[in-house]
Amino acid sequence: METNYLSSPTEESPALSGNAQSSKAVGSLLYLATVSRPDIAFAVGQLCRRVESPTQSDWKAVKRVIRYLAGSVCQKLRFSSEGNIKLTGFVDADWAGDHADRKSTSGDVFQIGHSTIAWSSKKQSVVAMSSTEAEYIAASEACRELQWRRQLLADMEVPQDGPTKIYENNQGCIKVAQ
Repeated sequence: METNYLSSPTEESPALSGNAQSSKAVGSLLYLATVSRPDIAFAVGQLCRRVESPTQSDWKAVKRVIRYLAGSVCQKLRFSSEGNIKLTGFVDADWAGDHADRKSTSGDVFQIGHSTIAWSSKKQSVVAMSSTEAEYIAASEACRELQWRRQLLADMEVPQDGPTKIYENNQGCIKVAQ
């Protein structure tokens, strides 16, 4: 995407005529972001928010993501064969990242050993009043996902010993969670 692509949503860009191609492209990018390319998840999430009435700027952003994918075709997820089967989580959020409704975006990544097994990036359903609150909402969503993943691993006879670490970078959120 262009630098600061979504920084001024009131800036007008001509509407895209016949948005079927744009919708299909965004849908395909969403599939890639979900299945194999977590590095484009945030950009695709932003594009999904504008798929109903895309503009020329949105189409330029779609093409930019596609060019990025073409230029990084050799990137891949790597799964290590080492014996470390410890589940770990990482969580982050922006605060009021959507300038239209001031809602934040949560993101999380889960790994077993050094191999990524799951990720997500999604808009929060409520408006956070501070960065600490946005991070706390993201962390609570990640904990909900973590419980499900721990149960799945137990069902697969890969039990986790002790609590699972979730890494969070907001000191206020860490203090509230303690």
